[in-house]
Amino acid sequence: MSKHLTHHPDKAMLIEFAAGTLGTAESICVSAHLHFCEQCRTELMRLEQVGSQLMTEAEPAIIDDKLFDTVMAKIDHAEAAEQPAVVVSEQPVAGFPLAVSKLIKNKDYTPIWKRLSASVDIARFKTGQKDFEVALHRICAGGKTPKHDHHGLEYTVVLKGSFSDESAVYKEGDFLTRQPGDVHQPMGAQNGECICLSALEAPIKLTNPLGFLMKPLLRISPM
Repeated sequence: MSKHLTHHPDKAMLIEFAAGTLGTAESICVSAHLHFCEQCRTELMRLEQVGSQLMTEAEPAIIDDKLFDTVMAKIDHAEAAEQPAVVVSEQPVAGFPLAVSKLIKNKDYTPIWKRLSASVDIARFKTGQKDFEVALHRICAGGKTPKHDHHGLEYTVVLKGSFSDESAVYKEGDFLTRQPGDVHQPMGAQNGECICLSALEAPIKLTNPLGFLMKPLLRISPM
């Protein structure tokens, strides 16, 4: 799938993704964006080629035989302790990127839609990390979320439909990064529901004076 998109992960994230050093939650979001974005897929391929070239040109280092034996012993120990892997179907859920499909079809945990507000539902994922809550958010057609600030980083990828806020309109595949101090009020498009993938580092903070009443609903559950 290829679309002309406006909002992308920054180059630093793509470099870390290409190197395999990006965190689990962030990688899920980048992978979902790549499903839609030919521009970033092309850039990722270029970065991987650069990395491969650097590895080819790197000077070999001489290591002690004892170091090799130590590394191999640790590998053998890890393989002996490894549990059988759960095989997940490679067939994506219709319309969703493969990375999201795998989370939806996780045999150990079934995400369930829960009401977050009058306009927003949430389905949390189990990802095996504790830094971010990874979830789907569904905004009904024309629905508004409460105006809010952020206590931590938030990454969002639009998977279906579109939404807007005070700054722009965000369409399928767009990748957004929000930081503390970014105040906005997302609103779903009038012509249909919007589903987004999000990775949230800390609970959002409602700007409404009575926002504390919703605080129990806004807790995050990284898992």
